[in-house]
Amino acid sequence: MTATTENETAAATRAPWPLAGLLVVAAGTFLSVTTEMLPMGLLSSISRDLDVSEPTVGLLVTGYALMVALFAAPLGRLTARFPRRGLLVGALVAYAASNVIMALSTVYPLAAAARLIGGLTHGAFWAMVAGYVARMVTPDRVGRAVTLVFTGGTVAILVGLPAGTALGVAVGWRATFAVLAGISLVLAFVGWRLLPDYPGETPGGGMSLLQVLRTPSVAIVVVTTAVTMLGYFSFYTYISPFLQSTGLSEAALSPALLGYGAAGAVGLLAAGLLVDKRPRFAMLAGTATLTVALIGLALSGRSPAAAVAAAAVAGMALNALATLLQAAILRAAPAGAADTAAALNASAFNVGIGGGALVGGLVLAGWGPAALPLVAALLTCVGVLGVAYGRREGFPATVPSSAG
Repeated sequence: MTATTENETAAATRAPWPLAGLLVVAAGTFLSVTTEMLPMGLLSSISRDLDVSEPTVGLLVTGYALMVALFAAPLGRLTARFPRRGLLVGALVAYAASNVIMALSTVYPLAAAARLIGGLTHGAFWAMVAGYVARMVTPDRVGRAVTLVFTGGTVAILVGLPAGTALGVAVGWRATFAVLAGISLVLAFVGWRLLPDYPGETPGGGMSLLQVLRTPSVAIVVVTTAVTMLGYFSFYTYISPFLQSTGLSEAALSPALLGYGAAGAVGLLAAGLLVDKRPRFAMLAGTATLTVALIGLALSGRSPAAAVAAAAVAGMALNALATLLQAAILRAAPAGAADTAAALNASAFNVGIGGGALVGGLVLAGWGPAALPLVAALLTCVGVLGVAYGRREGFPATVPSSAG
């Protein structure tokens, strides 16, 4: 441990819970997740306006996630020595630029360019955010801090996505992206005033990307993250056409997504209660519940009520898992390599998100919406096996006292 890290830890021990800073970062995750997921709720509107198919609009999610998957870890290392506050604020400004371009898009290639810029920004943001949060608190508070920050993602699903969907239906999808651009600029100003600043560090604590990835505890978390997200997002990217295929009207999509987000808040609360106490049990319960919920969706047939209920259970499990996996990677990381490990896990998340959008698009085009949750369940079942395999490395039953 470096002298700088020792001083930061000692200061954090004396300091109170850094609520203001954590809330600003949580707002950043809200903006980030809303920006990434919004095309899913506006799939039909964007498809009509840009005169492309719904699977082609789904590629806006794929391309965005591909940028994160490819560049999160390299960007994390490239920016490792940058001051943390300036990097986070810069990412928020870049989100604003991406959303402005998206709002101005009248043709598909321009929208695709906007999403690629957003994806690069997303990669830089998620490469540093978990490690930044970990430096704001003492080791025994890492799980709770990550849970609070991930509340922003849950609020994005609970409020951001349905509100954006409703706004898009009411006045046009471009207005939604313009609003997001304004929010990101305001948040950048607030972040510059309120966030603590930390200096950068040596990338990976002196380890290469491959050395960090080959650490057994990191490898199992990264693989489990990738395959679980691949399965889930092969369904969730196309949740709108799936729910409509069960008989749900387009006007009812926003309330349905609101219920999904509310269930996600329950999952986040459960994760917060268990993340620092019974992490392995929570991971097993989360991956198993997600798989069962997807099977329930496959069996929902033409019942909108059953489909919405099963989707809500899936959202509850997914939100819990997002928090649990972030905490797991911070604990699995070798000493001094938390940012690199977190960046690798961010890549894994987005391999799953982008790959899921691609797989789901192929399933939707080839077999129709009814096949989406069944394919997703087969993949998330592999995630359950990953957690089971990682009982000693990656997903231990308890949190070591030195974790963080």
